[in-house]
Amino acid sequence: MTASGFENSGHFCSRRGFLKGVALATAATASGALLAACAGDEVVAKAAKADIPVGGAVIIDKWVIAQPKEGEFTAFSTTCPHAAGEIDRIEEADGRTIAICPKHDSHFDVTTGDVVSGPAREPMRAASSVTTIGDQVEVSD
Repeated sequence: MTASGFENSGHFCSRRGFLKGVALATAATASGALLAACAGDEVVAKAAKADIPVGGAVIIDKWVIAQPKEGEFTAFSTTCPHAAGEIDRIEEADGRTIAICPKHDSHFDVTTGDVVSGPAREPMRAASSVTTIGDQVEVSD
């Protein structure tokens, strides 16, 4: 037993050693967060601008990519937010372009991702970013 009343097990951590360990752990955590923040989003789909009609949309690599107005692009995941069905069709209905999930017949506006009809209550999940480079559209998740 020591004067403090605790048995010395041979494992001693000084205040300096403890603070050094905390500093190293904090630095490692901060470095990882910084690297994650600086890393670009992963490009998950690419399409030629010419393949996406103005006012329409296409499905490419599990993404609904739309061009609501000339030169403006949006993209949404084809995984239905209702029951994870696969959105697999694009149609025109009542003057708007919609994406359809056949699993429970949910319909979504390809411009906004909003629910048009069906049991789905949540909108389609938007891509992190949609960029144009030359004649290509790139979707990042």
